[in-house]
Amino acid sequence: MGAHTHLLHHRHFGNTWRIWLAELGVVILAVLGLYCAISEWLHGDVDGGLIALGWLAGTATIYAFGYLWCLPDVLGGIAPDQSRTLRQRWSDFALLSTFIAILVIAAAYVRAIWVNYSEVSLAFALALVLASCWLLPACVVASEKYLGWTMPCSEGEGGVGWRAGVRGATRNWGNWLINALGVTRAVVIGALLALMSLIVVVRGEIFGPDYKGYEIVAGSGAWPIVEGMGQSAVVVMLVQVHRGFYVLGLVVAALALAGLVPGRLVRIIPSRILAVLAGAIALFEITNVAVVSGGVYELFLTGAWTWIIPVVILTWAVPPIVWLMGIRNRQDNWDHTRLSVMVFYLPIFFQGFAFSVFLTYFSPGFGSFLVGMLLVWWGLVQRQREIASRQDPHAP
Repeated sequence: MGAHTHLLHHRHFGNTWRIWLAELGVVILAVLGLYCAISEWLHGDVDGGLIALGWLAGTATIYAFGYLWCLPDVLGGIAPDQSRTLRQRWSDFALLSTFIAILVIAAAYVRAIWVNYSEVSLAFALALVLASCWLLPACVVASEKYLGWTMPCSEGEGGVGWRAGVRGATRNWGNWLINALGVTRAVVIGALLALMSLIVVVRGEIFGPDYKGYEIVAGSGAWPIVEGMGQSAVVVMLVQVHRGFYVLGLVVAALALAGLVPGRLVRIIPSRILAVLAGAIALFEITNVAVVSGGVYELFLTGAWTWIIPVVILTWAVPPIVWLMGIRNRQDNWDHTRLSVMVFYLPIFFQGFAFSVFLTYFSPGFGSFLVGMLLVWWGLVQRQREIASRQDPHAP
């Protein structure tokens, strides 16, 4: 808040509205989270209250630290710590937030496994929790490497204290997976995982009859996120959209795998385009899981359309438009723009990964496809970086 006060006195009014909007959003999310949590608790639903608290108040907390404390300059504010570069402050914020998210996810699923101990496969459940807690820091490390390739290489002062130790441990945990994969292994493993979903249960048990991926493609069943939402025209459209994204992901995986074969005939689409598609599909699935976990899609069943439209616009239309507009601006504005979008999506990633554990337990094909798309995206991004480095050895 000190940065905001300083901004009011030393910056033009036109630069303050973004900070005010972020503050308003934080307050609304926090109040709504507390209200929903208390309401659920008063009705005896402890778990529902905790989910509401984490989904809304937890998101508000992440945005408060990201936009108002660690990185206020991405919204036009003043950074309180000028000794750390923009890239370092993103790493500080993302790594510490990820460590806390891992603790919360692990604690939530330990409780869930304990309560349902007699009904779950302990080995499978624990493996899924561990995978989620491993992929989260790996994604943050991937974002660090991406920024390291595309932002100036200036370095600020190093961090000290217990928070620096936590960040270092989280980075090492995620970095191990990133380094172990490499370019070729990431693409191969990711493509095979995505294609494997064709013969693995993608929608099962809790959602009704078991359907494998090839049956989803054939139209025999709906993607798990949109199953059971009714038969309205909008729901039918959503079913087709999710099926379309799934089929597109399978095509991307197949083309990415074929692109590793020597020769030009199999390289039908440039790997840059495939990387963009794989990243967009992975983000689409993670975002939708996060939205479902917050109960937003349940509003379809009540006919509350006015709530659905702004949520979809906020999570899918606005951030990409902001990102694309930032590309056309000069370098410093572009750095601020993409980091502001990355901060926006960070808690959505946490929510998506957390509830993907539950979804994957009943529908292994879903988790296989999601992780596959992430690995394909990362492998292709690394490949593009290697090609650029060979063409320009002095590139950052």
